[in-house]
Amino acid sequence: MNQQELRASFLSFFEGKGHTVVPSGPIVPWDDPTLLFTNAGMNQFKDVFLGTGTRPYKRAADTQKCMRVSGKHNDLEEVGHDSYHHTFFEMLGNWSFGDYFKKEAVAWAWELLTEVWKLPKERLWVTVFGGDEADGLEADTETEKLWQSEAGIPPERILRFGKADNFWEMGDTGPCGPCTEIHLDRGGPDDDPADGADPKLGINAGNERFIELWNLVFIEFNRLGGGALESLPHKHVDTGLGFERVLSAVQGKHSNYDTDLFMPIFAHIGTLLGHEYGASDSPQDVAFRVVADHMRAVSSALADGVLPANTGRGYVLRRLIRRAARYGRQELGAEDPFLFEVAPAVAAVLGSAFPEIPQRMEHIQLLVRNEEEAFARTLGRGLVRFQELADKVQKSKRSTLGGAEAYDLYATYGFPEDLVELMARERSLQVDREGWVEAHRRHQEASRSEGKFKQKVPPELLANLSATRSTYHEEGERAGCVVTHGRLLGAGSENAFVVLGESPFYAEAGGQIGDVGTIATTDGVFEFQVEDTQRIGEVVVHLGTVVRGSLEDGAEVRAVVDTARRDRTRKNHTATHLLHKALRDELGDHVRQQGSYVGPDRLRFDFSHPAALSKEELEGVERAVSEQIAKDTPVTTTVRDLEEAKQAGAMALFGEKYADRVRVVSVSDYSMELCGGTHVRRLGEIESVVVTHEGSAAAGVRRIEAVAGAAAARAALDQRKEREVERAQALERKQEAKERDRARRAEIRHRIGASTGSLLEEAEKVGEITVAAGVVDREDPEALRALADRIRVAAGECIVILAGRGKGGFTLVVAATKGAVEAGFKAGEILKTVAAEVDGKGGGRPEMAQGRAPASADMEAALGQAKQRVVDALRSN
Repeated sequence: MNQQELRASFLSFFEGKGHTVVPSGPIVPWDDPTLLFTNAGMNQFKDVFLGTGTRPYKRAADTQKCMRVSGKHNDLEEVGHDSYHHTFFEMLGNWSFGDYFKKEAVAWAWELLTEVWKLPKERLWVTVFGGDEADGLEADTETEKLWQSEAGIPPERILRFGKADNFWEMGDTGPCGPCTEIHLDRGGPDDDPADGADPKLGINAGNERFIELWNLVFIEFNRLGGGALESLPHKHVDTGLGFERVLSAVQGKHSNYDTDLFMPIFAHIGTLLGHEYGASDSPQDVAFRVVADHMRAVSSALADGVLPANTGRGYVLRRLIRRAARYGRQELGAEDPFLFEVAPAVAAVLGSAFPEIPQRMEHIQLLVRNEEEAFARTLGRGLVRFQELADKVQKSKRSTLGGAEAYDLYATYGFPEDLVELMARERSLQVDREGWVEAHRRHQEASRSEGKFKQKVPPELLANLSATRSTYHEEGERAGCVVTHGRLLGAGSENAFVVLGESPFYAEAGGQIGDVGTIATTDGVFEFQVEDTQRIGEVVVHLGTVVRGSLEDGAEVRAVVDTARRDRTRKNHTATHLLHKALRDELGDHVRQQGSYVGPDRLRFDFSHPAALSKEELEGVERAVSEQIAKDTPVTTTVRDLEEAKQAGAMALFGEKYADRVRVVSVSDYSMELCGGTHVRRLGEIESVVVTHEGSAAAGVRRIEAVAGAAAARAALDQRKEREVERAQALERKQEAKERDRARRAEIRHRIGASTGSLLEEAEKVGEITVAAGVVDREDPEALRALADRIRVAAGECIVILAGRGKGGFTLVVAATKGAVEAGFKAGEILKTVAAEVDGKGGGRPEMAQGRAPASADMEAALGQAKQRVVDALRSN
């Protein structure tokens, strides 16, 4: 089977077992603040395992895009150096939500591997959880027996391992449970089956002969913040089958990189850089693998809306691009950006499974190329930094480059350790190895902290609560709401929250911030100030401060939204939709939303576009939005099936995870988007929209900030005042410039008057022609020409040779009247002769010529000689 056939085979097998095939979630879990990237197939079902969410099915199967590049699950350093680790990978998975459990999971996994895909049974080994005394957990003998009864695996090929290997946990807290893993013996040089229990060679020994294929997790516990375990009310199955690994097994390859997931990308890289992949451990082939792997990760993440940055997810992405670029430069001889040209090969391989990658190719290539070009500049700075460090060490008579300083060349500039050591050896230096290791350890600690986002309410506190019925589309106030859960810490307490059975508050989502307001008992004994509203799974959580009183679960309260604030938010949200459509009409269909903020105060809209908007483009966008508002078209919201909505032309956001039933917000035939936010009923309610800022958000991404309603009127007035002030300032600057020009001309006239007299006093007259020459303290050519004209007026027929002294040297000007020219004395020829004598240059017409001479020239002598030559020539005539 090729990669497409194997993927389809997995999904159809479990569809035949009553599973619903669901699409992959985005590679970024936007709704889960505890994770940088989706690192397992179960991430999109986390709310189900916690009991805060539900699905309309009990069994599911999919292939999930995953990345493991930071935090607890980090395979980055192994990528390219072995045959089976990747930053980006697909996780095939099947799930049971309180339905089947261990018996079916074991039996179906064995059936698919051995009967459908025909993997040799004698080469498959399994592991089970051996128990953990600290957690008070016994060995999983139930699963151990099931492997024997359901799969016929002999006891000697069933191995027990501890918590580190066979107890799966997504993070420090959350769903967890014992797991059983299926490992494949891929064979050694003699291709004879080996002993999987051998601690040096076998299972979980860190070698490439025995690799884990499939992990069956039996989720029955929840890890609390203090480390304790509690049983979940429903038992679930979460399985993860590494697609790249099982594909290599089915295709009979000894490396994941030898499959049709990678070989077409290697071929493309080879064509670009003039090398051929040799499937060896050579530095060149390692570079092939790193580049292909990292570009799979980068392409997927960019397609799902991640942008390169200096922090968080964006920093991880930037590091991957730089790491791949550095391997390409160092081992494959790439001198120019090339990664952006690898992206289409990735899309050709993965596009059938993940169509968003080819759909966003122009955007992906633009961002990658910008990052490559920026890194090329960074590399240059890194080399300068290394030279500074090496010079400092050698000046201090030391021979060792500090480990922390050396490691900074890796962390900041992307220099690998071996390259730093090579450059050090070239300067007869060594690198402090222990210091490097310690700096690396601290860097890893910092990287791990990057992956630990804070969640406002720990999800375990919401376990097993029923889904909140949201009524925010219906009303802004609701009486008789029943409190289902609350953490209230007394009057004035912060970090309190209340959960209601039904709520009129909008929970933050899709860029729109959550509602605020009050929750109070009808008798006024208890009042809670809602300062934020969040959705965790299917539970709406109202966060804020207790104003007075106390509250018990089951109490009835009145929930009141700050509707004035919500109305301002509505206007900004609908305005965002209008801006999106207007931008696409004005700039092109490549414009796609990259992020947004919608609040009562303003809106922010990030979109893909390679260049700043011109004044005319911005005016066109604002004009289109204003025209739509003037039409006062109704804004309608309908609920449709997801596929039906997409086919009808509804705009879906890349990287967003949608339910099977979605809300569609439409403005007649002008705009239609999938959106669960709050909106105005008619466009006229918006009143007006004013763009207050347009700028860059990232490479290839622009940002518009705008306001609507009364805020737009104030912004328009402010902009009008700013324009009036700018006009007044421009007039003032113009007037000041005129005054400065008048003053300058007056000064020139004054200087000319003073200089004219002295030059005429020293002039010599031969016949009808006067010859004047001299050096003045003025290098302004205009002033020198004016001085020559004044002398011509005063003396009549004349030849004037001037040099103006300035900071940068001398300005030369020679003028000759008509009579002097007819007598054979041309200004251009005279100037060339003078300039040649003082290493200057210049030229011009017979009547007027101009040039320059260096500050070192002896102009007094040069002009005296020139004057004398002209006088002698006139006398000889």
